[in-house]
Amino acid sequence: MFKEKENYFYIEEFENYGIKAVYSKKNAGNMSDYCGMEGQEEGTQEQNRNKLLEGLKLKSRIPVMSFQTHTNNVQIIDKNTEEYIYREIDGFVTNRKDVALFTFYADCLPIFVYDKENKAIGVWHSGWPGSFKEIMKNGLAVMKEAFETKPENVLMGLGIGIQQENYEVGNDFYENFAEKFGKESELVKQSFKINEKTGKYHFDNITFNRIMALKLGIKEENLVISQENTWNEKFYSHRREGKKSGRATAMISFNRF
Repeated sequence: MFKEKENYFYIEEFENYGIKAVYSKKNAGNMSDYCGMEGQEEGTQEQNRNKLLEGLKLKSRIPVMSFQTHTNNVQIIDKNTEEYIYREIDGFVTNRKDVALFTFYADCLPIFVYDKENKAIGVWHSGWPGSFKEIMKNGLAVMKEAFETKPENVLMGLGIGIQQENYEVGNDFYENFAEKFGKESELVKQSFKINEKTGKYHFDNITFNRIMALKLGIKEENLVISQENTWNEKFYSHRREGKKSGRATAMISFNRF
């Protein structure tokens, strides 16, 4: 269950395994260096990330982050890693206890993962391009390669993202998904619906990734799904706020060394 604190949500099931998996609220401030806000002083985003880590008692962790570009690329952070800021990367996995993995959001869906058997964590940024490119499938494949991860051992958190009611998309958007995944597939039929008043499709990115997770072997009992909606004023939302929107972070780290 996603539980709310003053300036973030955390996932209780991850906490029970000694993992901090959090999504920041708007009152925690803009977290992303590559999405500056008008009038914001230089260095504010770093200060906000440091303040979040300090509040979580993770001040000693090395921050790992990327200038995300809606790819399906997932980076392994291992004992030989010396670079901690990336481009063209939308997800990370690690078994290192000295790092904190940061990804950034303003409606897109974070996917938190923990391999309970091999003690590895990850977080992946899945907006509609990431979902279309199957970042979850790639992320699990990377974890299998790096840690021998099996999907049935993975605890997965989906959220916080924009809900279907606020996610209007065009016909071309729908047709691209229908062509790739099949118009009659469960993925498409359950992830799209027509607004009868406007005749427009609405996309459910959370449902799409829930079905994808089950198809890839994640157990239903290991799925934790948020019901929060980034359209709510307590979150950053590019759809609601436009270019002036800041970015939340989805951050994951081991609690203890």
